[in-house]
Amino acid sequence: MQLVRPSRPYMHLQSEKKLAERLERIENALARALTSSIDPSSPPASGTATSSPSTTAQAPDELSVSLGEQFAAYELNHPLSIASPSSLGTSNISDGQIHIAGCHLGHITCHNGIPLLSEEGQAWVFSRTGEATAFQKLKALNKRQQVQPPTLSLSHLHGSLEQLYHLPDRSIVERGIYWFQNSAFRLVFPAIDTVLFQDTVSMAYEPWKGPLSQERSSAKGCVLAFLSIMCIFNGDSTWRPIVDSDACAIKAHCLLSDMIEDASIVTLQAVFMLHMHQIFSGRLQSAALLHALACHIIFMLGGHTQTNIKPYGAEVTRKEREIRHLRMIFWLCYIFDQDTALRTGQPPIMCQEYCDLTLPDGYQENYFCLPALSNSVVSPSFADESLFPYLPGDLRLAQIKEKTFRLLYSVQALRKSDAELLRDIRELDNEIETWRLSIPLKFRPALSISQHPRSIPETNIPQSMQHIALRLEYHHLMATIHRASGRCYPVSPDVSFYEGERSGAIDSSLALALEASRSTLYYLQAAIDGLAGEAFW
Repeated sequence: MQLVRPSRPYMHLQSEKKLAERLERIENALARALTSSIDPSSPPASGTATSSPSTTAQAPDELSVSLGEQFAAYELNHPLSIASPSSLGTSNISDGQIHIAGCHLGHITCHNGIPLLSEEGQAWVFSRTGEATAFQKLKALNKRQQVQPPTLSLSHLHGSLEQLYHLPDRSIVERGIYWFQNSAFRLVFPAIDTVLFQDTVSMAYEPWKGPLSQERSSAKGCVLAFLSIMCIFNGDSTWRPIVDSDACAIKAHCLLSDMIEDASIVTLQAVFMLHMHQIFSGRLQSAALLHALACHIIFMLGGHTQTNIKPYGAEVTRKEREIRHLRMIFWLCYIFDQDTALRTGQPPIMCQEYCDLTLPDGYQENYFCLPALSNSVVSPSFADESLFPYLPGDLRLAQIKEKTFRLLYSVQALRKSDAELLRDIRELDNEIETWRLSIPLKFRPALSISQHPRSIPETNIPQSMQHIALRLEYHHLMATIHRASGRCYPVSPDVSFYEGERSGAIDSSLALALEASRSTLYYLQAAIDGLAGEAFW
């Protein structure tokens, strides 16, 4: 027997309506709680007195001032004992930590996404469910299923120094350049400028006698790093060069000691591509170290302050081309930096205080205006130099991520009262909603995704990748922002979770984090066939 379900558009509208109502309760509950703190005799606020933070692009100034005063009064009337930074490490407040009612219950490991509950967390689960879960069995099963990536060691080479400097046949590199230039991969990870890279290849393959110069070592390392990333991405294998990517990465690593003495765009490209190889191979610790090295090379070359950039498609000198490419790698590193900070709790390297984050000219217009490109993996249409790379994420969203870490997950965030934390959550919620409303309807993420989402629109490869990435990033950041409210209102072990003082704003914020996480799973279920394995790291 077949059941008749409501139409998907109807379900989608109902889901958004419920979410909008929940968002409105955040403001209304918070306003009522804080108003009563200022004047207990004042009547309760109307259910429609304020606007939802996630359905209004920007709150009026009067409302912001009013809430600021209410937060201050609320803090005075609700003194809380805040953990000192020394008693709670940075890792305990990073994204992925599990907090409920101010209690730290455990964390979600960034390696595989499996929750690891502390003894306190396991006791809390038992007190609420009455069930003793065999968490140790889950850990043991997970350990058996883990595949350890091979180590990158010089011992794998089993050869002389000449073998270390030996490169694959040049035709393999040329084939890789062709594949890179004519694939959508170039628009997501513009790790090399093909014009500049041709000069690097020429230097790397020039015959030499005697000791290698620093420039030649950097050129060879850059070529090897390039080959290491060409082989880890899926696609049409008839175009991709077939070489051992790990072997190339090992050799490039061995050349690092010579390369880092040459702070140049060639060395930067090599280090960044080695970072890519490591991060997509699951070697996150070594990837973090290479990322730090790439960031500092950018600082040495001035890429963090350079904004006078010629647009793509314009005639440029070699120097202008180098500056443009340097700035592009800066943006790539900036995106990775903010994601890594939120995942690990380690401080970001690139901060707005020290970096010029002026967006490239025409960024917003060009980001969603890619011309009709081929739907195949490799096509000459991707080689058009006037195409602006759209990178692995939205630059404006990356800036909100940086602010999210600073306001909610930094060491300073530990010193904030609950009122200050809720105020910052509301501010970030406003910013991410302003960003969402600025996205064209075709690409705009929905507030919530139902269990049976609409199918992913049939578009060409770059646009479908944008469509998927924007939604996943939006819901992940929403969950990251609102999950921080779980740190509010610590309760003693003797007080029931449901009997403790709870604010409607906090409950709604946690519900939003749950809804965003659920939407991520629903969307992944619908989009999984269109995602490449290397998209996950």
